[in-house]
Amino acid sequence: MPFELAQEAIEKYSPQELIPSTMGEPLLYSKFKELLDFCRVRQIKINLTTNGTFPGLWNSRQGMVNLLTACSDIKISTLAYEVGGISQERWRENVEQLLEYRRQSSSFTPATLSLQVTLHRENIDKVETILHWAENAGIQRIKWNPVVFLENTSQALQNRFRISTEEIETLRQEFLSGSLHSSKVKNKGSLFFKGASGLCPVGGKCDACPFIDEIWIWPDGHEDHCPNPQKRWKKA
Repeated sequence: MPFELAQEAIEKYSPQELIPSTMGEPLLYSKFKELLDFCRVRQIKINLTTNGTFPGLWNSRQGMVNLLTACSDIKISTLAYEVGGISQERWRENVEQLLEYRRQSSSFTPATLSLQVTLHRENIDKVETILHWAENAGIQRIKWNPVVFLENTSQALQNRFRISTEEIETLRQEFLSGSLHSSKVKNKGSLFFKGASGLCPVGGKCDACPFIDEIWIWPDGHEDHCPNPQKRWKKA
C-alpha cells in the first residue's frame, strides 16, 4: 500500500485504533516505522498481529520498545514456528525478550501481549503446554481460533490440519469447565463462540458480524466492511 494512501485513510476516519494487515506480516511493510510515528502524533494506537520473527530493526531493543509504546496490544502468532518459518526456540526467545522489555517499562504504559493460536491437527494436543508456557512467560491473553479453510484449500492441507467439530467442542468445554485454566492468562478467541464451526471464518455471521463497525482499506484504496478472505477473493 502506498504510504500516502494509508495517511489519507487515517486522516479521513481518525480511528481510535488501527489494525495493520491481517493478511501478511505487517513488520515487513517498508513504511511501518513511519506508520507508527504518524499514528503516535495523532494519539492513535496500533493493534498489531505479528508472526514473532521481528525482522530488521524490530529485533532490537529500540524497535521492540517502539512497538510497546505505539501499540495497544501485540498479538504474536504461533504459526511461524509451526509451519517452519522460524525455529520454536528462536520464536520463544523473541517473545521472551519483548516481555522483558515490557517488564522494564516505567516511563510509559506498554502494550498488552497476547498469543494468537490457530488450533489445528498438529497442535491440538499441545494446548495445555502452550497455556503453561504463556503463564510462566508473562503472556496476558491467548486467542484460540480453530483453523478454517478457504474453498480452494488443497485436500492434502485439509487432511493434515483439519480438526473435527467434536474436538473443538470438547476443548471449549475443557476451558469453560475449568479443567484447562490459568489465573494469569485470559483465554479468548473464536473457540468460545458456541457452534464455532458453523460461523463465518472470521468469527461471526453476517446478520451479527462483530466487525460491522470496522472499515477495511485495500491497497488500491477501495473500502470494505467485511474482512472475510473468502468473500474478498470471490470478488476478485
